[in-house]
Amino acid sequence: MAPVPSEPQPSVPQLSPSGVFSETPDSANLPAKSIWGWGLVGLALLLIPIGIGSIAVRELLLLPALPRCWNVAQSSNSGSTRVYCAEILANKQTVEDLRRAIQLINQVDADDPLRDKSDRLIEQWTQEILRLGEAEFQAGSLDRARDIAKRVPFHVATYATAEAKIKEWEAIWAKAEKIYSEVEAEIDQENWFAAMSAARMLLTVGNQYWATTQYQALMRLLQSSRESEATARRSPNSANKGGGLNDLIRQWETEQTKTDTERLKTAQELAQGGRVEDLRAAVDAAEQVLYGTPQYDQAQSLINTWRRQIEAIEDRPRLARAAELARQGDVRSLEAAIDEANQITWGRSLHEEARAQADRWRQQVHELRLKEQEEMLRQLDRSASTAPPPLPASPPPVIPVMPSALPVSEPVLTLPAEETPPALPATDSRALPGDRSTPDALP
Repeated sequence: MAPVPSEPQPSVPQLSPSGVFSETPDSANLPAKSIWGWGLVGLALLLIPIGIGSIAVRELLLLPALPRCWNVAQSSNSGSTRVYCAEILANKQTVEDLRRAIQLINQVDADDPLRDKSDRLIEQWTQEILRLGEAEFQAGSLDRARDIAKRVPFHVATYATAEAKIKEWEAIWAKAEKIYSEVEAEIDQENWFAAMSAARMLLTVGNQYWATTQYQALMRLLQSSRESEATARRSPNSANKGGGLNDLIRQWETEQTKTDTERLKTAQELAQGGRVEDLRAAVDAAEQVLYGTPQYDQAQSLINTWRRQIEAIEDRPRLARAAELARQGDVRSLEAAIDEANQITWGRSLHEEARAQADRWRQQVHELRLKEQEEMLRQLDRSASTAPPPLPASPPPVIPVMPSALPVSEPVLTLPAEETPPALPATDSRALPGDRSTPDALP
């Protein structure tokens, strides 16, 4: 008897060992190695963005240290990075570093929350540049003072302040030069009293170089006229002139010493009050003591002492407020404390103390930010390690397929799909219950 040829079997739902019906498309027979490859690709696609994000956070948020700080801040769009690096530069207190700090912090965007702080720091650092220029001006170098003031970047708002300061220096210098020329003219005409009166104007012009070095030069020039005493032995007229000059100088010195002694005593009495107003009045009185008198050096020493006392009285509450803010220990409070301490500018009596405190608070801010950033990176790492691998869109998971033919003693129960007749096993020609038709038996 010839075996009944088996018909092509349609795809039907199969009952898996777990009791779940599943479709069995042809792709289900793909090798397991291929499926695992798809899974690894999906996992890589998930982890790569996380890794890139971690690197980006580390590069953008971690605050760089010098000398790399300048280059990183120039290429970064982070306002906090620019402010941080600018403050490091400005702490060097050189003209060039202050200029670079101003340039860097001026790049903070107008809508950045740190822009207000940036403007305050630009104003502060501009004043520090001008103070360095003032030191050169007082030492007698107008050209160097001008060059320093011009180091303020011209594109910042405070450049107008620098220009105004340059004009002020030039006006003082021109006035001093005019006084000096007038004194020389009076000496040439042997107008001794007029020469001394004009020379005293240099003491109040507002420049230490003209009040000391140039004033001394004029006094030496004036006193050199005493050489006329040598010719007095040969000319009665010259002797009279020489003697008159000596008498005039001695009289002037005596009167000036008496006046300056009274002024210094008054200044010391005023300073005993101890208030800022008392100390300022004492300084004003002591500044009237003229150079060349025995009281001058003592007056200058007292002026310096009283000025430092004034600055300490004014700045101590500010430094105390800064310390109170810093005790709160969070980033925002520490930055506010740094801003407060920065108001105590270079040259003031508490500047070094304030600068040391600000450096310590700035380091605390740096450490807190590092901790925050490390925690962010740890969270990203945890997200990467706990994220399940993505399921590939194609192919679907592997479903076990039952053999197409089994022994008769172990039939496979199947449920018919809708309007789809069940297929007979290829090796069994017997009809099963429920069949709609049974093929004719062959003899």
